[in-house]
Amino acid sequence: MKTNVVWRLVLKDWQLQSLLIIISIAAGVIALAALLLRGTTSLVLGSVFFFISMMFCACLLPITSIVNERKKQTLPFLMSLPVSASRYGAAKLLSTFGMFLVPWLTLLVAALYMILVRHVLPNGVIPVMLIVANLPFLGFCFIAGTALVGESEWWGNAAVATVNTSYWLVWYLLVSQVPSISRNWGSPVAVWAPAVVKILVVQFGLILLIPGLTLYLQSRKRNFV
Repeated sequence: MKTNVVWRLVLKDWQLQSLLIIISIAAGVIALAALLLRGTTSLVLGSVFFFISMMFCACLLPITSIVNERKKQTLPFLMSLPVSASRYGAAKLLSTFGMFLVPWLTLLVAALYMILVRHVLPNGVIPVMLIVANLPFLGFCFIAGTALVGESEWWGNAAVATVNTSYWLVWYLLVSQVPSISRNWGSPVAVWAPAVVKILVVQFGLILLIPGLTLYLQSRKRNFV
C-alpha cells in the first residue's frame, strides 16, 4: 500500500510539471536550431540560451515541485496518507530528479547531435560542453536538496539566488584556471585532458553525493510537517 502511494506521489508531480518540462525542452531545441545559421551572433545567442533553458528548469522545477507543496498547504494532506517522511522524501527526490533528467538528457543528446552530425561546432567543444551542462545539474541538486531539507520558501529562494549568482564565477574560474579547456575547444577532435576528466569526475561525484546526503538528512527528521 505504501509503495503504491509513493508511486502515486511521483505520478502526481509528473502531471503537474509536464508543461515546465516541455517549455524547457522547446526553448533549448530552438536555441540549438539557431546554431544552424552559422553566424557569430547566432552562435553566441544559441549557446547562451541553450544553457539558460537548462538553468531555467534547474531553478523552477524544485521550487514548483517541492517548495510550493508547503507554501500552498498541500503537504499536511500528503503526510496524512500512509507514507513516512523518509518515503515522501524518496518519492519527491525520485520524481524531481526524473523530471529534470528528461529535459537535461534530451538537450544534451540534441547538442551532441548538432556537433557530431550537423558539425555546427568543432568536436573539441564536447568536453567543455559537458562540463558546462553539468553546472545546471549541480545547481538543480543543490536547490532540490536545500528545498527538501530546509522546508521553507526562504531556503529554496536562497538556494536559487546562490546558484544563479555562482554560474558566472564558476565559468570564469574554469576558463582562467584550466587553460586546457579554452585551448582545445577549437580542436577537430574531443581532447580529454586530465584536468577535464578530473572536473567531470568531481561533478558527477557531487551529483550523486548531494541526493544521498539529502535522503540521509530527511530520514533523520522527527518533526516533518
